Formats: sequence, structure tokens, C-alpha cells
Amino acid sequence: MNINEKAIREGRAKFEAMLNERKAMAFITVGNALLNDAELSAEYRNLTGNTLTSLSFGFYENYNLKEFILLENGKPPIRRKLTKGEVVGDFLDYDGNVRSVFKADIDTDGGWGSSTSYQFLSGYKPQQSTSIVITTGTEYSEYLEQELGLNVLTDTRDEARMNGRVMFLNAFKKIK
Repeated sequence: MNINEKAIREGRAKFEAMLNERKAMAFITVGNALLNDAELSAEYRNLTGNTLTSLSFGFYENYNLKEFILLENGKPPIRRKLTKGEVVGDFLDYDGNVRSVFKADIDTDGGWGSSTSYQFLSGYKPQQSTSIVITTGTEYSEYLEQELGLNVLTDTRDEARMNGRVMFLNAFKKIK
């Protein structure tokens, strides 16, 4: 190999590394935008705060989880997830509203939503080698959507399907 070939290979390797870094940053930018969308379009009330504080996404490269990012709202949940049949009364919920009584209808692991999100995303195998996957860590998110008709992540999923490609392309910074 002559000196020119070596320089070209080294330059190409540097370019590919920079491009991969920029792609990763673009995916993470889109993931954060979708988390913000999910927070803004949420229609549920926050009892413990676990659904909201477990909104997260995983960024995958080569089918492996590279980044786990939680929605940053600055306020932790006020307690662990309630389990089916558990009743709480006369308390201040996550949103600051007084609740007289609440009985849980869904069985959960009784843990923290953010831990459940991480466990799910770290065990998930995406269909695309480079991708983002958004989730909540509450077993009752589906119940909120299907049984109560409240938006948790459906609107955000639809937004990603309609505009994800444009969001991704717009996340790249232009060279000046």
C-alpha cells in the first residue's frame, strides 16, 4: 500500500466515524422530540408519576442498546406503581390534586416505572439495526389507552410514522 492509499483509507475511516456520530446525534434529537411530544399530548392524570417519569427511548446501533434516555421533567414519582386491588385514599397525587380514594385495576410489578422501561429496552431486539424505540414503564399504559380512551403514546407513534423521516433529516446540522 502506498502513502496515498493509506491516507485515503484513514480519511475514509475518519469520515465514517464522524458520519456515524452525526447519525446517532440525529436519532437522539428525534427521540427527545418524541418524548416531549408524548409529554405534551398526554391525556391522563398522574397518580404516582410513574407513567410520565418512565417515558423513555432506547437508541440502538447494530441491534444493541447504546443509549437509554428518560424524559427529564425534574420531578420524581411520588411512590412505586400500585398493584391490582391496592387501595389508597386521602392523598395528594403526582399532579398536586387531592384524591379521596383510588383502587388499582391492573397488576404491576410494584416497582418504579423508569426501571421497567430500562428492563424492557435493554432486552428488546429492534427490527432495524439503527433505530429508536419509545416506551413507558407502566403496565397500565395500554389500559389507559384501550379501556379509558386516553392518549399515552399512540399520538406520538402516529407523529413518528408521519414525520419521523423529516424530523431525522432536520436533526442534522448544516455545515456553514
